[in-house]
Amino acid sequence: MRAIRFLGLALVLVLGFGTSVAVGEDVKSGSTKKVGGPFDVKAITGDKAGTSLCYYCQYSAQKRPAVVMIFTQKADDNLVTVVKAVDAVQKTNEKLGTVVVGVSGVEAADFEKIQATHKLTTPLTIAEDKDGPAKYELNKAAAVTVLVYKQGGAVAKNFAFKTTKEAAEKAKEIAEAATEAVK
Repeated sequence: MRAIRFLGLALVLVLGFGTSVAVGEDVKSGSTKKVGGPFDVKAITGDKAGTSLCYYCQYSAQKRPAVVMIFTQKADDNLVTVVKAVDAVQKTNEKLGTVVVGVSGVEAADFEKIQATHKLTTPLTIAEDKDGPAKYELNKAAAVTVLVYKQGGAVAKNFAFKTTKEAAEKAKEIAEAATEAVK
């Protein structure tokens, strides 16, 4: 009971003084060493729209020096901010592979609506496994997981966010990691 009163008092103090305290650890999602390998998606946009394919396989066969793979549980304007930042890098680094993979309830219609409004370069796809490929170790608590990896699958940078808003706030860092990886 004493612990509950103390916790309540601490919460009042934190809220009352307008400061914030991070509770728990940041969300972790996806490998930090090597990506999980091949998996199939249904392409919603891009030159492969309407087909099922493996972008990991395609980019590996093309010997792309780096790839940005964005897994998302939401399709909203915050996600668009992230994708536009990656698109900007891809436009000046044609060898960079990029793909967005919708998981956990993202529907084709969600991506079609975004594409109609924003005309993104990065292909928008839906994972054939509803929750994404198991071997990619995606955390359901992460609304967005971004894996920037080099040719051969070594992860150069891993980003995981609880919300798409948090991801949008780090769009510049994601773009910088993509730029660095493709060098």
